[in-house]
Amino acid sequence: MDALPPNALLYLPVLRAEVAQFWPGLATPSVLGAQVEQETCVSLKSRGCWNPHTELKTDREYGFGLGQITITSRFNVFNEVKALDPSLRAWAWADRYNPQLQLRALLLKDKQTYDYVTGARTPIDRLAFTFAGYNGGMGGVSSDRRLCQATPGCDSGVWFNNVERTSLKAKSVASGYGQSFFQINRGYVVNILRTRRGKYVTPPEVYP
Repeated sequence: MDALPPNALLYLPVLRAEVAQFWPGLATPSVLGAQVEQETCVSLKSRGCWNPHTELKTDREYGFGLGQITITSRFNVFNEVKALDPSLRAWAWADRYNPQLQLRALLLKDKQTYDYVTGARTPIDRLAFTFAGYNGGMGGVSSDRRLCQATPGCDSGVWFNNVERTSLKAKSVASGYGQSFFQINRGYVVNILRTRRGKYVTPPEVYP
């Protein structure tokens, strides 16, 4: 198994403290470490890996920080996350690289999405829907589940090999991304839950 990225050693204690305060019922906190890695690490040795100053700039969007908080012409996640908890309301744009507040925003956004998900067959399915929603929006997850429900043999409560395969997301390569938005969204879930998560698991958590 790969070693932890150097910056992860610096910020994982902060993440664990945030989980203990804001989402103590999360049984698998390792998924959040894997999510930060997915959002920031082109490779485990890249300068942006687990770096709160990491930025993504395309013609479509601007994202920053450990959770790649995103701003486009259609939505502003920075403003959305500031409404999730009183402790974030005064978060200023000039202080957007604050790692503690970035991690707090990430897990509160995840928790909001997780609480929204119903009808998942297992806790892992619920997390899969959550991360698909974080990456591509819960409206897309809901439409994908409806499409699955209308597809013979597809269980809309199960992500892998079910909802994972049914989507109205664009399947042509998106300019500036190298993949389609369908591929990006599905890869996001797989990478967090199956590819990256193992290195962040600590006892007594179990990696299924």
